[in-house]
Amino acid sequence: MGYGFMESSVVSEVGSLAREFIAEVQEFKAHMQALAQRIDDLQQPESGDSLHRQVLAAFEQSQHACRLFELEHAGQHDLLRAAQKYFRQEIAPWFCRSWIANRAHSKPSGFAGDYEMLIKLYDEATPARGLGGYIDLCILDLPLAQAVRGRLAAARAFLLEEIASRNRPTRILDIASGPCREYLDWPQTDHPVEVFALDNDKEALNYVRRQVVSGLPVSCQLQPERYNALRTRSAAATVRNFGSFDIIYSVGLCDYLTDEQLIGLFAGWRQTLNEKGALYIAFKDTERYDKTPYQWHLDWFFYQRTESDVLRLYESAGFDVDSIQTSRDSTGIIINFLTRESSSRILRIDGATNGLPRKTEPQTVPQPALQEAVSAPDMSIDANLLL
Repeated sequence: MGYGFMESSVVSEVGSLAREFIAEVQEFKAHMQALAQRIDDLQQPESGDSLHRQVLAAFEQSQHACRLFELEHAGQHDLLRAAQKYFRQEIAPWFCRSWIANRAHSKPSGFAGDYEMLIKLYDEATPARGLGGYIDLCILDLPLAQAVRGRLAAARAFLLEEIASRNRPTRILDIASGPCREYLDWPQTDHPVEVFALDNDKEALNYVRRQVVSGLPVSCQLQPERYNALRTRSAAATVRNFGSFDIIYSVGLCDYLTDEQLIGLFAGWRQTLNEKGALYIAFKDTERYDKTPYQWHLDWFFYQRTESDVLRLYESAGFDVDSIQTSRDSTGIIINFLTRESSSRILRIDGATNGLPRKTEPQTVPQPALQEAVSAPDMSIDANLLL
């Protein structure tokens, strides 16, 4: 669909403001078309060269137009959904050449942030050539992409420090493990480390078996297991299947889940810890990054939460929030929340006989109105596909 789609569903509602946005979209398309003619389809993209700078300038200008339109029409949820759909359809002839954008749009694993996407973000590499490769360079350099790499480094540093401080055999549960890149070049440790990496993507697990497990030292045993993350709400089931753990962590999952789901998971993870166990969870801080290129250009949505929003979720799950330690990755975008079972068991969670949290009405953490209406329906993440 082209201009007619936008005219019927958007212009009729807001008149000249939508026409101004359409003009911005057409200008961006013209930039893309001119660049496509200038850049050879087989050209290896070079970071920082003149072509990269030109693509980046057009990309940033389009983000500005989308951001402004969203601000002008905050609360008009149907309109914004229509505008985002229109925008992605209009830019598709050029953005489909980008490996990252094409994978985010097509979601072959059922969601945008699958293990192959993470590998490309970690490696800052793209198989695309020509204009598509330059678009990938622009996406790889976005602050949130940098934060994903910082999140990986922070998780690895936490694990190594935590293992060393325990000075004894350590059992680790990695929930929504993805490609397990934190275990590449893993050092020999003084005491055995046993890791269960849970993921529902069989291709991700196959990658871990091929590329990660084979390179681990004898002191570290990593077992990839296909398992739906939402099942870990039941501490009893997790312990029955895998045992209890000294460390439980999840660094790529929680931004895709609702408040109600997270409250149940937090409670279940806490009850799966051994005494003095550590729970480490990463979230994106909505106040520190711009969601525009993800929602408008890539069709890649996350729940938008602040640090205080996440702390309210912990409180609803029965944690003493005053005992929670927080740290940030090198970009400041990712917040890592660390709780320890010895210090966090302040509020009683009933149902101890079966290991399940007392069923209560979850506290709803206020979400930005736009995110509730635009992001949540479009995320469409089947629970059976969750990493």
